[in-house]
This record gives sequence, C-alpha cells and structure tokens, in this order.
Amino acid sequence: MKFRAVMSDYSHIREFLNIISTLSRMHKNLIINVQPDKVILQVDAEAYDGQYLWCEINATNREGFFSEFVMDGIDGTYNQIYMTATATSFVRALSFVKTNAVDYVKLKLIKTHMPCLSVEMSGSISNLQDVITPKIQHSLPVTIVPRSEWDQYELPLAMDYDLSIIMPSTKSLRALLDKKKNLAPTLVLYATMNDELSLVVETEVVTVASHYRNLKCVPAVRTSEDQAGQLTNLSEASCRVDTKKLAALFETINFCEMVMTANIRHEQALNIRFDIQQHAFVNFILPATNFE
Repeated sequence: MKFRAVMSDYSHIREFLNIISTLSRMHKNLIINVQPDKVILQVDAEAYDGQYLWCEINATNREGFFSEFVMDGIDGTYNQIYMTATATSFVRALSFVKTNAVDYVKLKLIKTHMPCLSVEMSGSISNLQDVITPKIQHSLPVTIVPRSEWDQYELPLAMDYDLSIIMPSTKSLRALLDKKKNLAPTLVLYATMNDELSLVVETEVVTVASHYRNLKCVPAVRTSEDQAGQLTNLSEASCRVDTKKLAALFETINFCEMVMTANIRHEQALNIRFDIQQHAFVNFILPATNFE
C-alpha cells in the first residue's frame, strides 16, 4: 500500500483544515478512504440509523486540492485504502495553518512501529529581525481497516431525491435553527417549485414557520436503473427531521467558498450538500423522523 498527497495552494489548505475541523466536531473518529480518483473523509457514527456525514475531495484535478497524488491500494482488485484516525489529532496536526502562512502540506502513509499518516508542512514565521521557515511534521497514528470490514463504511453515494433547492446563507440558518431547536424536537422542511423554502416547527401551543423566497428549486434527476435520467413530477416536497441534529451541523460548518443545496426525498430523507471551491463537497444525510 502507498499513499502520498501534496496540497500547495494555501486557500485549499485552509479549506482542508475547515473540513477536518467540521468533521471532528461531529464525532471523534474519522474514516479516511483513499481511491485512485478521490479521497473520502467520513465520520464513524450513526450510520446505523440512516444518518451520514462525509466529504469527497477530487484527486484528479491538479489545480484542485492536491497538486500531487499517488496511491496504491491493497491489491489490483481492491485498489483502495481504508484507515481510521482520531479527528481531533488530525486537527492538532494542522493547527499551524490557522495562524501561519504555509507553502505546502504533505500527507503520506508511513510505517514505523505502527501505521501512521505523516502530516508535513513548511511555512514562514516573521519577527523583527528575520524570517524563519520551519518544517513541521506530525505522525498521526492510524488503523488500517481490513478488506473484510469495508462494508460497514459504505456510503449511499447515489440516492434518488424529489426536489433540490439552493439554500440561504449558513449564518441565517444557524441563527434560525438555534432558536427552533429549543421549541420542538422535530422540524419540517418544505420546498416548492415556486422557489420557496419553509422551515416549520409545531408545538401544542404554537406553530412557527420561517419562509425563504426567490431561491432556485429544480426537480431532481432519478439515478436508479429503472428510472435513470427521469425527472420527478412533484411540485413540492417535505421532510420532518431531528431539529437538534440539523442545528448541530450548522453550528460546525465554516467553509470559505461554497454553494449549499438541500435535496429532499419526500417524507423520507433530507440531504444537504456543500460544494466547496468546485473540487470537493460535504454531504449530510438525515432520515425522516416521526417522533413528537
């Protein structure tokens, strides 16, 4: 097995740190899946109840996150690597990036007395007399996941949805959900082909609805084999989800450049996708819930 990737663009390096930080706030364990054309980072939590959170980074575009990318999987048939790491340790390894200019970050799978993901970076620190250019390296312990256990980390990469709608700013939604999470355990999202999005919570005393207009809403394209390429025919779609889980996501999101889309599978699931600088995206799936 072999894995080496280099990030040379500072904006992508900062965004990579933001991605790792977001995932670390959701769960302590991080799954790193390395494939020839992409790297998938996912949290090791709650997939059993239909909730998923992961990030997919394109590894083929040399103007994207990785200016260099080399990997060899476990064998020719299964050309992938799965490893687990502690998310907070990954954040600490990249912490120099928060306050210092960095020329590059290199990730490399190494083996000393145990498998480790080497995180190496070079940056500049200025003082009154001169400029220091330190090289910093951390060895992050990882566990290589055997082929027999890969199935438990499978993601729903292709799901059919009914409507897709561009969402308002994270700042607006963060403030709104922070209030609504204390009113009711569940929240209903409604999207319509009139380019409207509504977030509604109901209690025995009151119903509180917030409406956003002039958003772009389109019917989703079916991906399943029997309906591939077909558009859904619903004029509106809704999904009831756990308010606190949705609010927790927006409390952690902190990306510089992104487009945020809500994909709704009517009364079944909500998917929020964050497209980051055209070279990566974060996916969050919440199943519909019926508890009151």
